[in-house]
Amino acid sequence: MNNIIIRKETKEDYHATELMTMRAFWNLNGPGCNEHLLVNKLRGAGEYLPKLSRVAERDGRIVGAIFYSKAIVVGGDKVNEVLTFGPLAVEPTCCNSGIGSLLLKETLPLAKEAGYKGIVICGEPGYYPRHGFTTCDHFDIHHPAFGNSDAFMALPLNDGFEDIHGLFYEAPIFEECEDEEAIREFTKGFPYYKPLKLSCQWLHARKLGRISEVNKNCYKIKFWEREIPAKLKGSFYEEDAEKLPVVGDYVTFLLNGQGESTILSVCERKSFLQRPDQAKTAVMQYMVANVDQLFIVTSLNEDYNYNRIARYVSIALQGNTTPVVILTKSDLCSNPGKYIREVEGISEKVRVHAISAIYEIGLDELKEYMIPGTTICLMGSSGAGKSTLINAIIGEDTMKTSGIREDDDKGRHTTTYRKLIELPDGVTIIDTPGMREVGMANVQDGIDDTFSDIVELECRCKFSNCRHDTEPGCAIKAALESGELSHERYELYKSLGRENTRNYAKKKEISKYSKARKKFNGLNNLY
Repeated sequence: MNNIIIRKETKEDYHATELMTMRAFWNLNGPGCNEHLLVNKLRGAGEYLPKLSRVAERDGRIVGAIFYSKAIVVGGDKVNEVLTFGPLAVEPTCCNSGIGSLLLKETLPLAKEAGYKGIVICGEPGYYPRHGFTTCDHFDIHHPAFGNSDAFMALPLNDGFEDIHGLFYEAPIFEECEDEEAIREFTKGFPYYKPLKLSCQWLHARKLGRISEVNKNCYKIKFWEREIPAKLKGSFYEEDAEKLPVVGDYVTFLLNGQGESTILSVCERKSFLQRPDQAKTAVMQYMVANVDQLFIVTSLNEDYNYNRIARYVSIALQGNTTPVVILTKSDLCSNPGKYIREVEGISEKVRVHAISAIYEIGLDELKEYMIPGTTICLMGSSGAGKSTLINAIIGEDTMKTSGIREDDDKGRHTTTYRKLIELPDGVTIIDTPGMREVGMANVQDGIDDTFSDIVELECRCKFSNCRHDTEPGCAIKAALESGELSHERYELYKSLGRENTRNYAKKKEISKYSKARKKFNGLNNLY
């Protein structure tokens, strides 16, 4: 901590201090924050006390700040002036390094010397008692909105504070900075960070990050610009496998600056992609979470496979993700339009683009997906061009690429594990290893969504239990005879459905056996 300088803020510091404050409180108590706007407005308020306020600087960078202002406690006809501070902010990548304590150690004596009787704050109840703060119920001081709580605290500085009682009021600027439109407009002047609404939010002791890599029982968490090694809390191993963190999951964790951090919980998922790992065992492979679009990457050579694309589409729709088929290497195909129309026929919910990353053909079409806050996952066979596409999107050779084998047009494995990449513009890319086979299990809703036209036809059959064989009034048979439904599409629908039912039954058996084994092992541990 010897390289930390505590000093007064200058005008040249303003933007850097606001950015640091924004990062310190981002998604802490709810989506985004307003504390950076408060800092901006507070400087112009009559209650602000720049003589007491300080910033912390490390190696020329603002890494902390504390802002003092006047407040009042009203009891009957008596109005008493007290101090408050807020925000007290520390750069999140420097947390747990004592910067907040240094700011308090520097400024509390200044406040006492200035003659203020005491300080009243709303703050983290697990932190401020270490610095002498006590809950306000000990002083008969109450908050006008919520009365008293563990987060409402006070610190006597000089004689006379014990005589102050009543309701506490901050400067009006604190309430004025709650306007959501004003917050949105002000936030546009800073780098993009995604606002998140999560049920776990009151994250002062815990940190919020995103799983960027999983390698067996070893995890990496993306925490701002850092990638932090982490392990699971022990109770995770009593959970079903689908509840373990996967790449793309938002997680809460305890930060350990000296070693592995501890993952405490997985936040609720917006989407979740899975497939059977092996067709024979149907062991499920839980792949990625919180993906907005699944880029299904298939090259227009011998690797093109309509059946496989339909399987990916079903997985995407089952997992609540938008399927976008990217037909790469269009420069090697004489009629890419034929394949575009064929893939568009898989489902009305599929978007299709034919591109050549090498010659930059069709890349402009993908710009509509590059929206800040969006997460895009790439899946496809080895050699389909996923890494090349990522490099084209990013604009630099971030991902290692390999060519295809000349004898069979099959790809060599380049990506060997799932990897989350955050781009400067707020877009997140998840690359995945190549998958030659895509099995079906526990995705019946996704299959029905992909083949919604067939499901709709089935609803028109005269009998609800129609097998589409010899029954009269069968809408499926009529559609096949008229050409409205192709035999190939219907056979693919039946084939995927049978595979899904078969593999899902295996999955349930495996799950049943696994639970029985855990119960048996638990009983053995009692003896």
